[in-house]
Order: sequence, then structure tokens, then C-alpha cells
Amino acid sequence: MKPFTDPAYAGIATFLRAPAITPDDLREGDIAIAGIPFDTTCGSRQGARFGPRGIREGSLHFVYQMDALNKGDKTMINAATGETVRFPFRNILRDLGDFTVYPADVERTSASVRDGVEDIVLRGAFPVLLGGDHYVTFPAVEGFERAWKKKKNAPKLGYIHIDSHLDLTDDTEAWGRLYHGSTARRVSELECFSPSNMVWIGASGGFVSRDRWDFLQNSGTVQFSMADIESLGVGEVVRRAAAIASAGCDSLYVTIDIDVVDHAFAPGTGSYVYGGITSFQFLQLMDALRTVPAGAVDLVEVAPPLDPTGTTSRLAATGLIRFLLPRLSGQ
Repeated sequence: MKPFTDPAYAGIATFLRAPAITPDDLREGDIAIAGIPFDTTCGSRQGARFGPRGIREGSLHFVYQMDALNKGDKTMINAATGETVRFPFRNILRDLGDFTVYPADVERTSASVRDGVEDIVLRGAFPVLLGGDHYVTFPAVEGFERAWKKKKNAPKLGYIHIDSHLDLTDDTEAWGRLYHGSTARRVSELECFSPSNMVWIGASGGFVSRDRWDFLQNSGTVQFSMADIESLGVGEVVRRAAAIASAGCDSLYVTIDIDVVDHAFAPGTGSYVYGGITSFQFLQLMDALRTVPAGAVDLVEVAPPLDPTGTTSRLAATGLIRFLLPRLSGQ
């Protein structure tokens, strides 16, 4: 990784200054950052196409916390949690740039994302995907599933959906079956995913139709709402969700929509719903996700044009850094 001595605003904005490489240079065990700058299916305010770039730029604020390394220190302490982070980081973080997208063609974009994720997983790397609207999760999950089918006969896969929305729409006249409100419904139809291993975290007050609610209640899925987060705490909700989603499974996919965070803390997103988690709870959630046996993670719906302050991009980047720190420092 590039030294942390340069100012955050200098140089090429890869995620956390990871080296920019092609998939052919990935090694087994690498963490592969890949962007999906696509928001054509967003049914509300667009701008998530700029999310990958915004999150990458948001990650660079971390260099200002690295001044101790210039003095020869080999550790840093999280002032909020007391956690010790060791340096130098392991040389495993790679930035692949963005998958090719076709703004006017959902099918071609989907094929590009499927192929890209499948390739990363088959190379033995860990995909960390930056959206993009929440539709991009579906082709990413398809690629994840396709790779697992090549690795093992009849794999079982789990799914955790962290979002203020359920994304269980089956079909609409305006958007059809493939848009950012149908992602989880499409995932539930894939061969390797059973609804009994699908878990939702963070629904916070948006209204849904009866058919979507009935699907959630009657198909064997599990939901932890904002009320559950308030009563149980973020850590316990994630622990229970992971146990359900991973039961009997070979791996699982975790998708995080930034609008799970209340609009007061993350205004840069297209489909906000009030009553979400706080920024502090979001960081707790990202810390808790470290223990989840995930094989791929995405963070979607960050729309930098809707937040000129950069708050939302930086929050998303900080959460991903918190999630990745133990892997990077070898802890």
C-alpha cells in the first residue's frame, strides 16, 4: 500500500490507498475492492453512480489518523473502543477499479457484474463491492452463487440484507422485475438460497404492500426491525442474524444499504426513510459484522451529489475500514 505520509487529497483515490490492479493480479486471500457505478434502476433520487468514487475518496481521511506511524509507532488505539490496531497492514488489499457498466442497459450491466464477482471468488479473493443502487446486489449475488457452484456440488448460501427497506417487490409496471426495490425478492428465487437462510436487519418505518409483507412473514425468512435493534442492541442482532443466515450454509453474502442509517446522519442517499440507526450504531454494526462468516460484502446507495458535505461517503468508508481492520492488521 502507498505510504500514509502523503496528504489525503494527494494521489490517485483508490480505497485506502490500495494498489490498483487487474483481476489477473489477484492472489488467494486478497481483499478485492470493486466499484459498480450504476444507478439506472433507482426509483427515487439518483446519484449512487458516483458512490464508488465517493467512498474511495472518503476512505482517504484515514491517513490523518496515521500520524503516529511517522514517529515509528506500530500500533494505534481506537479511542472509543480501546481496540488496538497493529501496523504495518498485511499486503492483501487491492482495488480493481470499477466493473464495466452500461447506463442504458440493465442486462449488459448485470452480465458484467456477474462475471466480475464470479472471477474474484474463483480466484480465492474476498469481494468488497461499492455501489451503485441496490439493484447491483442481485447480479453480484448471482456471480457469487455461480462461483460457488463451480467450487462445490449443490452449495447452500445465506444472505443478510441490511437496509431500511425490504426490497421484496416482485414486479411493477414502471420498473419491471429488475430494479433496486426487487433485489431481495430476486435473490430468494436463486437455486442456492433458501428463505430460511435469509435475514433482514433495520427496516425502519417505510410502508410496504400486503404481498411483500406476507412473503416476509410466511416464507421462512427472519426480520430484525429497528425495534429489535433498540431492544436487543446492534451486536446481539448481528449475532442472531449470522447464526440464522449461516446455518447449514457454505458461505453467505452480506449487503448493506447506507439508508439503514437515519437521514440525519446519512443524507446522501436516494430513498431515505426516517427512524433509522445512528452513525454510532452503524459503526457498531460494521464492527459486529467482522465475526460473520461472509464470503462477499457490498455497500450500496451512497449518492455523493445529494450530500455536498461528504458526510455520507465518509461514514460509509469509515464503516468499511472498521469492518476490514482485523483482516488488514492480521488480528
